[in-house]
Amino acid sequence: MLVRSTTFPCRGTYGFMHITDIRMFAGLSKMELAKLLGKLERRRLAPGELLFEQGDPGGSLFLIERGAIELFSGAEDARRSLAVLAEGDSLGEMAALTGEARTATAIASTECFLYEIDRDTLDRLIEEHPAISSYFIRLLSERLTATNARLQASKESRAAWIASELQAMGEAEASFLLWCASFPIATEELAASVFPTMAEMDESRWRTFLRVETVPEGGRRRFRVRPAYQGALSDAAVERVGLAAKREWIERAMRHYEAADDWIPLLALYEAEGEASRIVDAIRRWARAGRESTEEEEAAFHALRGVPRPTLTADAELLTTFLSLCREREPELGLELLEEALDRGEGLSAAERASLCEQGAGLARVLQRHRLALDYLRLAEAGSGDARQEYELAKLQASSRKSRLLTERASRFVKATQWNAALTIALAIACIAISFLLPPVAGLSREGMGFIGIGIAAVLLWIVNIVPDYVVALGMAMLWATFGLVEPEVALSGFGSETWLYMVFIMALSAVVTRSGILYRFSLHALKRFPSSYRGQAWGIVAGGLLLNPLIPSSSAKVSLGVPIARTISESMGFKDRSDGAAGLGLTAMTFYGFTAPFVLTGSYTNAMAYGLVESAAPVGWLDWALYALPAGIVFTAILFGGVSLSFRGVRAAKSVSADVLNEQLRLLGPLSARERDALIAVVGAIVLMVLQPLHGLANVWILLLAFAYTIIRGALDRQTLLTGIDWSFLLFLGVAFSFAAAASRLGVVDALTGALGEGMGAFAASPAIFLAAVALLSFAVTLVIRDDPAVILLVVALLPLAEQAGVHPWVLVFVVLLSTDPFFFTYQSPTYLTAYFSSEEASFSHRQGRRVGLLYGLTVLAIAVLCVPYWRWLGLIW
Repeated sequence: MLVRSTTFPCRGTYGFMHITDIRMFAGLSKMELAKLLGKLERRRLAPGELLFEQGDPGGSLFLIERGAIELFSGAEDARRSLAVLAEGDSLGEMAALTGEARTATAIASTECFLYEIDRDTLDRLIEEHPAISSYFIRLLSERLTATNARLQASKESRAAWIASELQAMGEAEASFLLWCASFPIATEELAASVFPTMAEMDESRWRTFLRVETVPEGGRRRFRVRPAYQGALSDAAVERVGLAAKREWIERAMRHYEAADDWIPLLALYEAEGEASRIVDAIRRWARAGRESTEEEEAAFHALRGVPRPTLTADAELLTTFLSLCREREPELGLELLEEALDRGEGLSAAERASLCEQGAGLARVLQRHRLALDYLRLAEAGSGDARQEYELAKLQASSRKSRLLTERASRFVKATQWNAALTIALAIACIAISFLLPPVAGLSREGMGFIGIGIAAVLLWIVNIVPDYVVALGMAMLWATFGLVEPEVALSGFGSETWLYMVFIMALSAVVTRSGILYRFSLHALKRFPSSYRGQAWGIVAGGLLLNPLIPSSSAKVSLGVPIARTISESMGFKDRSDGAAGLGLTAMTFYGFTAPFVLTGSYTNAMAYGLVESAAPVGWLDWALYALPAGIVFTAILFGGVSLSFRGVRAAKSVSADVLNEQLRLLGPLSARERDALIAVVGAIVLMVLQPLHGLANVWILLLAFAYTIIRGALDRQTLLTGIDWSFLLFLGVAFSFAAAASRLGVVDALTGALGEGMGAFAASPAIFLAAVALLSFAVTLVIRDDPAVILLVVALLPLAEQAGVHPWVLVFVVLLSTDPFFFTYQSPTYLTAYFSSEEASFSHRQGRRVGLLYGLTVLAIAVLCVPYWRWLGLIW
């Protein structure tokens, strides 16, 4: 008696087959395969065990790792064997793709091990990986071929009708019609050379079967057999004149069209006959001769679409021609083929690679992917460099571009329409003009009044986000110098600070780490060392986030890594999108990969930027920062992890994460690459030297310079990474931000702001705990209008003198501001939250689920501001 299969925990006894050998996954990188493996469920069948039965609902497909599966049709008592599938084969695709019932019964012939892919995972794989989509296209084509064979019977009835129609025609008309059926397109010139009496034929006899087109140039005619009759008439032609004669017709037509350079019927005939090599030769001649019409371009495009992809991507000249044709027709297809060619990279010279990248830039522009177009242009410029590595970096950047774009749009407080953009610009100009016309107030000089007017104008532009932040910042510096408010060297003094250089070096190291792929490897190791249950994997996510926090100074980059990993885990546990299990893991990853950045100096660029505004007065090292923030980190972890766990309590996974799967993912990644080793040595070495700073006395900026130099010498940091891996626009913004603090202090603006804020905050200055809670609440309010780095700069500059009056060390103020300027009470407030939301394709958690954690985050920040005061007082940071 047959029993249905069940899922078994598979251990190392059985081993894993090499997933790289499965045909469906051919073309995927090791990193992609490792990530994919975490989404698959492994199953075992005993000999004779039923996998599924004909008529069962079809919701997944299966890949055979080991053993054999036999397919049957019909009822149990009258089964007929259809096929035997072996290792590497797939089954159940049609039902998984269409959602229809199973069309066959599958039974294990031997002991079998299979991978199961559910429909949701399959849909994402097809969307994300063109190679898998191509696999199914080929597979379905094979299935359609088999189906066509079964339709032969119905064709026979149509053939009988057509035979009677041919018999009713005149001999000349019937011969002409059968001759036309041998070609996709027959021209009047060719027909006249074969049928001299064509002018005397009764065209009404064959009008039912032929479509006649008149070519605009010269009034020539073309004949096409209507698709419904093409097959039957072609078969009738073979029956009447024989295959040899029909072949002679085709060869004669080819010679005629070739001699006349009649590209449209020639390419259509080559395509119909499957003459890929002749298509390639003809397209080369056509391209070199110069294009004559859009119709010819269409014919060339459709003919090249039938050429095998390896042929297209292996020939740079041919691919260049095809990419130019794709530009107005299927730019997505063009980019897909270009990526395949660059991925393989074999046989491409530097000039050919650069030319293809220029084509890619054009395709990206058509699709409005301007950042991708810029990436391709940079690759083209690289020329003789290691374009394979450069392309991988561009591909990595392109993969997260969608989520970044969605994040930017969602984080806008005011939508930048044409009308409110014009109004904002008018208000900004008015603020600047009024500040110079009004008499000075609050003890400010006229220069100080102008400085404030320019600052308010900049804030308005930042709120509406008409132009990028760094352009507004550079405009501020230009106006300071143009109006003589400060000397040019003061307006640009931030670019000469050690902290600005520190940011350059740390961004470069971040690019090296991101490009190496070591972060994903570390996350897998963290998950492997925790229990496979929901709670155990949640702790593994916490550990992974805390481990990676000091290694890469970008909250968005860490969240973009951590949340997709959490989603993969939730899928492997059987959690549906936005279920409590998926949301619990996703929000845990968001919290501990993204919002722990303020707890270590190297956790975020913004940390160094914020403290760079005050560092000269009270320097703080890496170890100092970590020790100062330690209790706050404990409070943060306890409240937020406990709150998320309580919020999504009672979650039970349908299945646990297999340690074997994690081992296989790590095996696929292989040993540490040279790039990973160099990245690890540079970053860990820099952190160790920062920790030991009290012993050697070397400043952080020079430690990072050593790490920077090491990566350049080792080749881990090349010219292309410097161009594309560092956010130079942010560095421009940052240089002006540091200049802002210096200029504001020079003009007495800081004292004026302190006096204005002192009236409102003075009541809180008597108690450090109350003062810090007030700072957090003020920061929450500011982020309703101004977010991210501009909010941090304005708050630190304005509140720093008040903090000194309240007996609070500058580091404590900066730390509380950093924690308080990334809340997500409302979705648009936090770029980190939005990055997490969109990096999982909006599938890990809903905004309603995220808002609960957002409220808890706000309460946690307030708790830290109050509960850590005794510890900071003990350290002498509060007096």
